[in-house]
Amino acid sequence: MPQSVTRRRFLAAGGGLAATAGIGGLSGCLTLATELGGGSVKVSSKRFTEQEVLGYIAYEALSANTDLNVTDQVGLGGTTTNFRALDTDEVQLYWEYTGTAWQTLPPQHDTVISDPEKLYRKVKAEFEQKHGLTFLQRAQLNNTYVILANPDWAKKTGVETLSDFAQFLQNDGSNLTVALNAEFQSRADGWPGLSEHYGFADDLGNVTVNNIGSGLLYQVIGKGSADVGVGFNTDPRILQFGLRVLTDDKGYFPVYNAAPLVDSETLENHPSIRSLLNAASNGLTTDVMRRLNKQVAIEKKNPQTVAKEYLQRKEVI
Repeated sequence: MPQSVTRRRFLAAGGGLAATAGIGGLSGCLTLATELGGGSVKVSSKRFTEQEVLGYIAYEALSANTDLNVTDQVGLGGTTTNFRALDTDEVQLYWEYTGTAWQTLPPQHDTVISDPEKLYRKVKAEFEQKHGLTFLQRAQLNNTYVILANPDWAKKTGVETLSDFAQFLQNDGSNLTVALNAEFQSRADGWPGLSEHYGFADDLGNVTVNNIGSGLLYQVIGKGSADVGVGFNTDPRILQFGLRVLTDDKGYFPVYNAAPLVDSETLENHPSIRSLLNAASNGLTTDVMRRLNKQVAIEKKNPQTVAKEYLQRKEVI
């Protein structure tokens, strides 16, 4: 078995540097970490616009501010591919979402935690203990499901929250047109669960629900072919079509804050990674992420260029 994997299991069992009592023991562990570290960091990401921007934010921040040999693995694959690569030392960091870490990655949980900080603390502690991986500072961006409204419809009805939406349906929803993709319309934790959570499941008899592909949803709502619909909170087409995001005031949807997930051994060996990536996360809100995504997905700019310009504005590089 490779030595690095053995050390990963040691860290996951609670035997990391933080648990070392004496100065002498700490020094010995640091020496071991230095030998294992090699001064190389591979940065990966998932294969979609936002993740590529986040991946290059990490890549550029480390390349410009450290003497590490930073390797570009941005766009490596999906969630499982990136997590397995990190867990087996093939890469050293990628950005993961707190909701994904909680509900999709092992050991997986079915419960929804709507408090962002509580969820972050739980996944941070769990991943350090079980995987020897460290979540750095979470960004404020929340790439979760949202219910979107046509701006004219929202202004006319005064609906701003999902509770307002439920009240609207109870009073008069007969002329309402809703646009949903097939998955969200059918899955239990999608439209059916949302309608139960907010108490409007019995008020949908006269509502027209159109099944629309995800790629067209934003345009359909923006141009008034539907009054409301489903989307993702950081999608730049929210800006493109001026859509209103209805506030999830009763916390139905899971939280998906993005945070750098880093091999603990690498972080111990190169502690400057923490401060650099925390600085990059600071101020990375949902609105900022939408604008960065817009530059890539709609304005067709290179994601690496967008990431670099963001870091320059933040004076991280």
